[in-house]
This record gives sequence, C-alpha cells and structure tokens, in this order.
Amino acid sequence: MLTTAKTSLQSFDSAEFDRLLKAGDFERCHMYVDGQTTPEALLASARLALRERRYLAVIGQLSDFPQCSPEERAACSVYLGAALGSTRDYVAGARHIDRALETLLPEDALYDEAYYYKSAIAWMQHEHNEAEKFAEIQLRSSDANNRARAHIVLAWIALRRSDVRQQVAELQLALDEIEKADSPDEYYRANALFTLALLCRELPLPDATDRVRHVYETMPWTSGLALERFQVTRFLAGLDELSGNRLAAFRQFKQASRFAPSEHWSLFTCLDRAILAKNTGENAFASEQLHEAHEIAQRLSWSDVAGEERSALLLLAELYADENPGLSEMYLARFRTLGSSVIPMLSYGSDPRVRGLQSYSQGMAWLRLGDTRQGEASLNEAWQIFDEFDHGWRAALCAIALFEATGDRRWMERAAAKIAPWPNSWIAKRVTQAKAPTVVPIETIPAAKREVLELVRDGRRNADIAKKLGRSPNTVRNQVSQLFQIFDVKNRTELASVVSKPVVPITRLKSAPR
Repeated sequence: MLTTAKTSLQSFDSAEFDRLLKAGDFERCHMYVDGQTTPEALLASARLALRERRYLAVIGQLSDFPQCSPEERAACSVYLGAALGSTRDYVAGARHIDRALETLLPEDALYDEAYYYKSAIAWMQHEHNEAEKFAEIQLRSSDANNRARAHIVLAWIALRRSDVRQQVAELQLALDEIEKADSPDEYYRANALFTLALLCRELPLPDATDRVRHVYETMPWTSGLALERFQVTRFLAGLDELSGNRLAAFRQFKQASRFAPSEHWSLFTCLDRAILAKNTGENAFASEQLHEAHEIAQRLSWSDVAGEERSALLLLAELYADENPGLSEMYLARFRTLGSSVIPMLSYGSDPRVRGLQSYSQGMAWLRLGDTRQGEASLNEAWQIFDEFDHGWRAALCAIALFEATGDRRWMERAAAKIAPWPNSWIAKRVTQAKAPTVVPIETIPAAKREVLELVRDGRRNADIAKKLGRSPNTVRNQVSQLFQIFDVKNRTELASVVSKPVVPITRLKSAPR
C-alpha cells in the first residue's frame, strides 16, 4: 500500500489530497506526502501538520523553502505565518501572512485561508476587534467552509467576551455552513461539534443537544478526528449523567474509553467512571477505577503534556484526598511543576473556565486535606467563574462545597437555584437532602468520639489526635471511620463542617456505635 501511494505521487493529485484532508483522513494524507521534497508536497505536508497542530514541524519544513512559483511562495508564507503565530511569534507570523496577501486576490483560494490565520493570530493576542474584522472578510467568501471557519473564530471571540449564548449561536451557524458546502470540511465540523457538545454539557440547551447527538451519529469519523470523537462521546455521557440516566452514562463512558487517542486521555475515562460511581454510591467500583487511574498516571510522562490532559492530575488529587492524603498532595505538587505550552491555542488555562476547573479541584483537595482557608479561596474563585459563564451545575457543586466548609446555608440556596435545570441529577438530589435538616444536640455523641470530633474540627490529623488523647493510631482511625458512618459523610471536611456548629443534622445522624 505504501509503494502504491509513493508511485501516485509521481503526478501529485492535489484534488485527492484536499479531499482526504477535509475528511480528516490524516493517515492516508501522510502516505501522500511523507518523504517527499517537491514544493507541492512540502506545502501539502505543511497543511497537514497545521491541522495536526505540529507547528514546529511546519516551521522546520518551510523555513528553507525551495525556489518555486509565486503562487507556491505565497502559500509558503501563509502556512509558515500560521505556524509562527501559533507558537507565539505573532509579529513574524503576521508579517509572513501580510506578505502573501500583497499578491493574493479575493478570488484566490488561499485568500480566505490567509485571513482565517490572521484572525486566529489576532485572537491569540486578545485583539478581538481585529480578529472580528478579519472574520467578517471570510464571511463574504463564496466557499461555505470558509464561512464556517469565520463563525468558529467569532465563537472564540464570544467566549473571550463571556457571551456563552453567542458562542453557541456562532457554532450552530458554523455547522449550518458546513452542511451547505459542496465538499464539507469534516475537520472543522468536528471542531465546531466538539465545542458545541462541551457547551451543551455545561448549559441547559435541549435543541442544541439534539443537534449534537444527530451530528455525532452521522459524522464520518476518521483518524484525524479521534480526539474530537473521544471528547464528544465523553460530553454525551456527561449529559446522560446530568439527566439522571446513570446506566446510559456508564455505557457512554465505556464507549469513550475505546476511542481514547492516547493513554493520557484513557486515564480520564477511569476518572469519569470513578466520579460517577462515587456520586451514585457505588464505592467499591469507584475505588477500583481510581486505583486503575493511579496505575496509569504513574507510568505516564507529564512534562510534555500541553492541554487539558493535565487536569487529570487535579482530579486524582481530589479523589485521593479522602483515601490517601499523601497521594493527593503528590498529585497537586506534580501539577504545579508543569509549565505552560508553547502553543497558545492549546495552552492550559487560557480559557477562564479551565481555570475554574483547576480552582474547583484544588479547592476540594485542600478542604479534604484540612486547609480550609486555601480551599475556600479556590472554591470562591471557581464559583465566580462558573457563575459568570452561567455554568449552573458546576456553580452548584462549588456552592455545596462552600456550604460544607462554612456552614453558611445561603450557599445551599444558591446551589438550589443553579441546579434547577437538572432536577434529576445527583447534584439536585444532594441539594434537596441538605436543604432543611432538623437538628439535635451534639451531646448525643459518645464522649470518646466527641473528643475526636472536636480535634478533627481543629484540623488535626489522626497521628496528632492519637498523641493528644493517648490512644493508638488504629483506634483513632477506627473512630474517625465510625464518625463518617454516624454522620453519613465521606471525608474529614464534611465531618468538620458538621461539628462546626453546636447542633447536628438529625437527617444525617445514624446510630452511634460505642
């Protein structure tokens, strides 16, 4: 098969390569261009590398481009400029693209592509008015795929302006345009679908959700779209989870695991299942999935991870805070050692919502490790971000955690308002159960365990409690475990919250073993 591909390159079929590129069939694209040195093949290879986000490879290929026609030289300037801009060399990137535009006409196929990359570079520089102006040029294109790319850029701009509803509208318009195209660009369809699916998981968008499910089922998924397929599958599982359809969510998460494009992403599927199992009371399965995730994480290299994959470390820290505080602290420390990506569009944390995820996970881990001050500060930051973007169920989770940390029932009122669009979710059930408890005196707890309770409230670890009370560490550990059962809590932070007031919710109180 490889021999056949090389033979066909004796007369390079640019139309067939373009078709494969739009289809996202990157494996076959590589068979056309790998090892080839002609200007036409180098330009085709650069286009492929741009879609695969291998920007440094593009720079290496095109920095010493051979003598060629004016048209090929213009294409070289556009693709080299796009790659330079995507590695934060904005000035050089824009200069190369502007050089190409000096010779390009609006009717040239490369003209709109050049303006797409100019708009992307302007967006990366936070020059949103400029990015919008360049996108408007693309909207006048006769090619529906180019108009779709313009709407994707406008969706990015809407995100930066915290206008999530406009972002949804622009992504829907992008899908509309691709559906009109004579030769639809599946790469950009998958790009728009991925972001729209993410928003549908965060916001109550029933009409958009129906469209996401339809496009997902009818997409011709190919090798170059593996990450988008994996992520959309995960997001659909999250939608099932929020609707209260636990079994469908488990099935969808299991399907996502088959689509994981790397071990880093495979790790997420274990964590997804662990979180779902924990939240639905299947603690044994949750523990099994968490330990599997830990084994995967230990054998992976994290130094070269550029994007969202690194948030798996925060989830591991959050989940291990109850079971093994030492491991939790290790994962938090490892996360803090990671540098930022050289690629702005992949740089972790450039989206404020990603910072919200980071703050939530860190806050939960710190609370469960007994650092209430740091935990509250991080959770407050996450609350503010999710509230700004109207990400209701995530804001509700922050409010629940802040209630458990502070005992301030106003947080539960906020949680109830935020989770209202998802009445069948486990989050809504948790809010309902906590809304109006009856209380009893804390003196109903046996004196020996009440002493442990008071010290847990003060943030003492088991070893400190054992030393202060003159008991063995095993005795204290057993008493803390029994207190978890008595008060129906999952961790030390929830236990400390229960005893932070002179009364205890009777709805949570179970018979106390002596």
